Amino acid sequence: MSKRKIKQHVDFFSEKWKTLERLSEAYAKAAGLTPMSLNVLGILYEHTQGCTQKLICKQSQYNKQSVNMIIKSFWRQGLVELSEMKEDRRNKQVKLSEKGQKYADCVIGSLWKCENDALEKITPEQQEALIIFLDIYEECFRNEIAALTKIMDTEASTNA
Repeated sequence: MSKRKIKQHVDFFSEKWKTLERLSEAYAKAAGLTPMSLNVLGILYEHTQGCTQKLICKQSQYNKQSVNMIIKSFWRQGLVELSEMKEDRRNKQVKLSEKGQKYADCVIGSLWKCENDALEKITPEQQEALIIFLDIYEECFRNEIAALTKIMDTEASTNA
């Protein structure tokens, strides 16, 4: 395949991905949330027994300060409960409160239903193809990033 055709495919894929992100951002805004707080709410919703801010940082790839700010906002709204962990008092267990659970049922539960309904609109074969494609693309992209990172590390060490 020509480089021009590959570039067209990359541009098309990138535009579709950005459109999906914009749709998620619009949903977050409609729910009165930022995209980051929507993502954190989703992580809390998944971890019904609670989790640490460290886990939220790892899963969301957000920095500690951003996650802490979102958690504090949720706490002020009565959406989460915070408790010290017995093993490490510096870490707090974050769990949706009863109010937070109801809110997340509405916001995240509805979003997940929307995702499921959208996927059900395509055939099982198309679903499998999509999953296979994304898996292969992720692996290839990871390998390309690893190679690029190695090149950048090599250049940085020679320039130091």
